[in-house]
Amino acid sequence: MKAMQGVLSGIRVLDFSEYIAGPFAGQMLADLGADVTKVEPPHGDFWRHTGPVAPAESRGFMGVNKGKRSISLDLKNPLAKDILQRSVRSADVLIANYRPGVAERLGVDYATLSAINPRLIYCENTAFGSRGPYSERPGFDLVSQAVTGIMSFEGAGGLPHPIITTSPTDLAAGMFMAYAVAAALYQRERTGRGQYIETSLFAAGIAIQYRPMFSIERLDRADREELLATVAKARAEGRRVDEVLAAHPSRHDVLRRNNPYYKVYETQDSYIALACLNNRLRRAAARVLEVEDPRVEGDQFDFDRLAPDDALVLRELIVATFTNRTTDEWVALFDAAGVPCGPVRLTAELFDDPQVVADELIVEVEHPILGPVKMANSPLKMSGGETGSRMSSPALGQHTREFLGELGYGPDDIAAFERERVVRAWARD
Repeated sequence: MKAMQGVLSGIRVLDFSEYIAGPFAGQMLADLGADVTKVEPPHGDFWRHTGPVAPAESRGFMGVNKGKRSISLDLKNPLAKDILQRSVRSADVLIANYRPGVAERLGVDYATLSAINPRLIYCENTAFGSRGPYSERPGFDLVSQAVTGIMSFEGAGGLPHPIITTSPTDLAAGMFMAYAVAAALYQRERTGRGQYIETSLFAAGIAIQYRPMFSIERLDRADREELLATVAKARAEGRRVDEVLAAHPSRHDVLRRNNPYYKVYETQDSYIALACLNNRLRRAAARVLEVEDPRVEGDQFDFDRLAPDDALVLRELIVATFTNRTTDEWVALFDAAGVPCGPVRLTAELFDDPQVVADELIVEVEHPILGPVKMANSPLKMSGGETGSRMSSPALGQHTREFLGELGYGPDDIAAFERERVVRAWARD
């Protein structure tokens, strides 16, 4: 396959990470043309084995490792040290997500590797970071959703929201890693030196909450302290916190409940999302729905223009109105009025969706075991280079011999490494 010519072509990345965040960062770099090699232990990335559809191949693994090569290297074997050092000398970037202390034990920590290659950019992701009281704790995306408040904020009245299975903190951490690596590569052009980059699922979960993690102290601090005192009192009395929160709804909960112009509604045949973020759009939506709402007459949504009981009546009227037409009929009416809306789609519908096809948002790649695979493509288009690798995720150790040859090892050396189980090379059965 012809190598893609992206803006990161020529950049060599060693991806030691597993599961989602780190691999997603590596995939993003591969989608910009970087040569990303996944360095895996003999058993492979654990994510390979979660619901496999072929030996050591799972859908989850394949979805975040497109565009990479794979070598299988046993870092616990003393003979692996020379391979590791040669790899690092020619690398630009290394991605890792070991728990604190593991990288040092394996000899793949930043202090050790930057001494070998001072130009190396070392990017690390953990569950909670390397400092603070949580730093030694393990964790995955679901834990991060819980402890960063995403789950309670997206729920109603502080109740936990159902699991967001698209792994928001994993993917956010991966994107933060990729953009930090790109920035570090730019800085290296001026300084000639690499650097250490760190983030965590916990940090990513905090960072993406631009609304709940924002406090105008003069206006919000007293309410926050009152809420925390109420919760602490309830816990001390043995009461359930969710019952207390339901009785003390937040401003966010009140807005979500009383604003009928930013909701998902059931229609005659399915569901539609309505998204009006200003009163001009709300007035247009009200006209389409044929309802009178004094709250949308001015420049800002004015809750006080409608008594609570009347607001409830209006909300129920709107709910009932949506059931009078199909989703397609409502979309046509709102589109004609310039109101942002959209049907609630099944992901199965999107593979052949005309907008997806036109924007090349799905790419078909050839997997070495499973054949043709369709998956999400890079969302980026760049005039300065190609985007979106057309190479599938790799089989475990698929490129071991190729990679070792690039490091200067001959066939006899590679065969010896295989005999000593330092490396594992993939063989198509």
